[in-house]
Amino acid sequence: MPPDRSYLIGCGQTATDAARISDNTPMPRFEDETTRFLDAWMQVRQIVQASNFNRFQRAGLSATQFMTLNVVPKEGMTLSEIARKLNLSAATLNKTVNSLMERGLVIRTPDPADARKVIISATSEGETMQNSASKEFHAFMAELFAGMSKKHREGLIGGLEEMVRLSQPGAGEPNRRAGASPQGRRSSQQSPRK
Repeated sequence: MPPDRSYLIGCGQTATDAARISDNTPMPRFEDETTRFLDAWMQVRQIVQASNFNRFQRAGLSATQFMTLNVVPKEGMTLSEIARKLNLSAATLNKTVNSLMERGLVIRTPDPADARKVIISATSEGETMQNSASKEFHAFMAELFAGMSKKHREGLIGGLEEMVRLSQPGAGEPNRRAGASPQGRRSSQQSPRK
């Protein structure tokens, strides 16, 4: 039985090394590009997470609290909308929203259009924290972009925008959309849409 790739990658080997070690099957089309993308994506993700970790630590928030606060738009949104956006269960998110309410960073208000719904929105203190985090993150990203050529910046952004476009319903094979499980059913870890 071939070794688990995630273990190999965790030991400092790249996904390419893990793929080569774990099986001898021919590489499917775009395997090299996919592997390079995933390797780079994971490294960028770690850089962003480390940068954000410093921000939410200074604010005294958990990672989930920080992410939740920063996805709530000015006009607010429902708990189920936030849960879908963050790919969290409604129960987990409810606890997070309660803790943010205790800190005075978000409020719950009845939806004027539908009394059954509650809108979560940031308080003025929450908005101040959102704006500060956003400015810091934009400055961090601008510093990274400053070190890249215009060609590379435009290629990166254009490629990511195209991936987002292709992952939308109707843009390709339905089961290859973001969030769709291989059989087209929702994962048990995802909260149901309400």
